[in-house]
Amino acid sequence: MFDKKSEYALNKYDQDSIIYISVSGRIRLTRADFSSEEEFLKWKAWSDADYHQTEKEGRSFNDNRVALDDYLDVVGAVQSAEDEFFSELLKADVQAEEKALREKRLAALKAILNAKQYRRIWLYYAERKSVTEIARLEGVTKASVSLSLARAIKKISKKFAAGLKNS
Repeated sequence: MFDKKSEYALNKYDQDSIIYISVSGRIRLTRADFSSEEEFLKWKAWSDADYHQTEKEGRSFNDNRVALDDYLDVVGAVQSAEDEFFSELLKADVQAEEKALREKRLAALKAILNAKQYRRIWLYYAERKSVTEIARLEGVTKASVSLSLARAIKKISKKFAAGLKNS
């Protein structure tokens, strides 16, 4: 039997027509599609020779198509499923490490600051509240909040400076 996907084999097998494969399927040109028998035979001989030459060169029926993987590698738009899977695993590991580091830093902050200083530092830096807003929330003066924040920052700076000297 012959290769049903080979244009050369299909064309050679059917002597009464010229067959070629297009994106819409197989196209079959018969003798009736030509103005004369000589014209049909001329194009039939040419198509047989052309298909034979391309087959000898090792070109298959789908060589005219662009491989999507090659195009995507050039564009870099989409990761392979494997790359995406492993990057998600890596991302999860990094997120877990970042979470652990964040918790460790928060624990260190809680260890060096009293509860009031820790709460005020949190409101000021994490929640972006102003000294006035913090004072209003706690029902105290702006000066007491400002002094508390200054002392907390001094403690944190001292701790980090000591940590840098030890490392």
